Amino acid sequence: MERSTSVITKMATAAAIAATLAVASIARAENLLVPQEQQSPALLDSQRAGAVLNELMAPIQPFVAGNSGSTTSVQQIGLNNYATSGIDGRGSLAVIEQSGVNNRAVQAVAGNNSAALLVQGGNDNSVVQAINGDRDFQLVGVSGSNNQVAYVQNGNDLAGALNIGGSNNTVVAIQTPGSGRYLMPVGISGLSNATIVIGPGKMYVFPKSNK
Repeated sequence: MERSTSVITKMATAAAIAATLAVASIARAENLLVPQEQQSPALLDSQRAGAVLNELMAPIQPFVAGNSGSTTSVQQIGLNNYATSGIDGRGSLAVIEQSGVNNRAVQAVAGNNSAALLVQGGNDNSVVQAINGDRDFQLVGVSGSNNQVAYVQNGNDLAGALNIGGSNNTVVAIQTPGSGRYLMPVGISGLSNATIVIGPGKMYVFPKSNK
């Protein structure tokens, strides 16, 4: 009984942390893109992103330290939402906070001491988070409608956050050691009908066809 209570408490705490982090990320969202007057798209400012991400990561360190068991938490309200989360490794954390209507979320973590956090609202949004590595961190906040988001990390000691809004956007973020340790593009919540590809050091935005 004590063990069961402990597990429930740990999961509830993890969910609360995820919600707090998402609010902090949105509230503190600043433009971390470095505009290049003669170069498009802009470069991602990894140095500025690192300071913000380190602060966001601090509250979850007790959950992703050492060789303790991993924690998975899924909290859903609303209608027709779907979520699945899996961890292969030790000391990792996967949390989904999902509301709204017809939203989909999938998390997969393969590694140790990594964290995948998602807070999703709105309607008809789909998110895939995939981590392959140790000590990686993802924080994703999604609102709006009909957005498709995929954030994939492959490597160790990677950290990033995405805040997606608007409608009918497709966002693909790929982070490897070649991308730099930190990836935190923000300011893309106002876009609609766009395909956004985030790769090593850059973010590309392509308008979708109206057809």
